[in-house]
Amino acid sequence: MECAKCGVAMMDAKFCTGAHGVPPYLMRKKKGVFEPEHRCGVDCFVCPVCGAVELYAQDAQKLLLD
Repeated sequence: MECAKCGVAMMDAKFCTGAHGVPPYLMRKKKGVFEPEHRCGVDCFVCPVCGAVELYAQDAQKLLLD
């Protein structure tokens, strides 16, 4: 993947959460206590030259609400 800002090849990196051992994720749900959460993981890439960071949903289709 190429950096959109400076054109250098980006490297993958871990996007950490505050909780130990819990991978980062995206979540969407309808309003309501009993509605299920729709989750997917996050991939993170960082440019070693300018420091730009890009996050991508691993499976954005999982975030679609029925």
